[in-house]
Amino acid sequence: MEMSYFINSTPVIEIVLENPLLSVKYPEEGCVLSVLDTGYQGFAMLPEEVFKELKLNELLLDKRKIIMPNGDIIESVGTYGKIVIPELNASKDGFIETSKGVDEIVLGGEFARDFRFVLDYCLNKFEIFVC
Repeated sequence: MEMSYFINSTPVIEIVLENPLLSVKYPEEGCVLSVLDTGYQGFAMLPEEVFKELKLNELLLDKRKIIMPNGDIIESVGTYGKIVIPELNASKDGFIETSKGVDEIVLGGEFARDFRFVLDYCLNKFEIFVC
């Protein structure tokens, strides 16, 4: 199976999340699906339960305010962690955050900076490459 593809026209990437300070990864085995959302300027946004499973809540947390597409302002908390794309043998460190009501793993523009993406809706093809 490919590590990047579409689900109902949404580009998804199979990743592993890591808390390198406490040697915790999510999932413990295999990969988890994440959604690529370039409208989100941050690095990564996680559901609260995933954030806690990674024990990121046990580290020093920073608070941020995020403006949502509808204009609402929400508050998030986060700290630094790692995202691994096993199929590319690539990883990237960045600010991983969470907020109430988040129900999927979202990768944003800050994550995307070191990768080249090819989104071809005509051929239903989504590819990712390391720059």
